Amino acid sequence: MFSGQLPHYIEPRKLAEQGGSVSGQTTVSALPRLAEFGHSQGEQVDVALDFERSAEDSLCTVQGTVKTRLQLVCQRCLEPVMYDITARVGLALVWSEEDAERLPERFDPWLMSDEKLSLVPLLEEELLLALPLVAMHEQCPTPLRNTAAPTPAETEIPKEQADNPFAILATLKKDRQE
Repeated sequence: MFSGQLPHYIEPRKLAEQGGSVSGQTTVSALPRLAEFGHSQGEQVDVALDFERSAEDSLCTVQGTVKTRLQLVCQRCLEPVMYDITARVGLALVWSEEDAERLPERFDPWLMSDEKLSLVPLLEEELLLALPLVAMHEQCPTPLRNTAAPTPAETEIPKEQADNPFAILATLKKDRQE
């Protein structure tokens, strides 16, 4: 139904009743909750959503994908890393909390409040949920600093200090000051 530039507002129930679809592109900069990804603001967001009413349980559903590329921070080397983010959408339209509790497990609820809704919060939420827990390079471009554990000789405590439970802390403090 909608193709190319994404509409600002959609009517999910009407689209589901008609078996409609929404597909198109926008940019990361059009999604305010993704503003923290400053270097990715110009990246394209591809959206392909199919709305339908299922015959067996008469649920109005939304299924499809939302894809983009975001620059994240590698948690190993703290350098930027580009990630392809693909969010798989599987939602059922619900109008109350009770409806949401009765949904089959394969669907997440999308709580409806109005007939006409902005598409932006849905896109933002799906992309945020699809972010990796820990972003890392396959192979970090900069060598990592060697943080080897101290050898037993370095942490050896003289016998007279062994009875003091804080002796190891004093040793660590002394090593740090050197």
